[in-house]
Amino acid sequence: MIDHRSFEQQERAAVDRLLRQPGDLGAITSYGPHPDQVIEVFGEPGPAVVYIHGGYFRPAIDRAHARPFARALAKAGQRVVLLEYRRVPGDPSVAIEDLDLFESRLAEPVLWVGHSAGGMLALTRAYQRQAAVLALAPVADLARASRLHLGDHAVTAWMGGTPEQQSRRYTDLNPQVRLSPRPPGVLLVHGTNDQTVPVALSQDSPAESLVLPDAHHFDLIDPESEKWPQILELVRSAVRQLPPQAR
Repeated sequence: MIDHRSFEQQERAAVDRLLRQPGDLGAITSYGPHPDQVIEVFGEPGPAVVYIHGGYFRPAIDRAHARPFARALAKAGQRVVLLEYRRVPGDPSVAIEDLDLFESRLAEPVLWVGHSAGGMLALTRAYQRQAAVLALAPVADLARASRLHLGDHAVTAWMGGTPEQQSRRYTDLNPQVRLSPRPPGVLLVHGTNDQTVPVALSQDSPAESLVLPDAHHFDLIDPESEKWPQILELVRSAVRQLPPQAR
């Protein structure tokens, strides 16, 4: 029998540990006038990973829990841009606008990495463009997430309604719809023990997916997790496949 309560406790303990982990901040720079339109840069110059944090699109959950992931990648020799963005319930367009604004200022291709809600946002970079994306435990089907009431109705709140109430928004933004046909350079990674975002959302995606046995939601971004070496290699492999001008 699967002990879902134990996995939930592991996830809570992991995010608490990530929030408590000491370490330096990155170099903070604004890319727009809003206080949430900022980036933190970690590591030496080189091909960049742009990391989009999760938090079920809630305004109260910012990039703090994502810093250990960014610092660990930087320590491993990777340049990381930790992206903050506006999270406005009922208006998903502002998050997309922030990503578009930041992307418009990029001088060369990057690897977009996102976790959870941030994984869903990272996947939007593959819509109608050839962006490289590594989505970790992503909310890869907004309509299904809404109907499952995931995150205590977080997706429904962010989208401003159910798929029936906001059908155009869901059609425009849902990775389950927009990633078909299968885009190149896009990989979804998900753990079988994820209690926050069900693994089926990635398994049923039209995009390529990789399932990690015995991994919960935060194992994929926790440098202390036994899954970390595999995540690190996935990042390195994706960076190596960026166009030559980015290397």
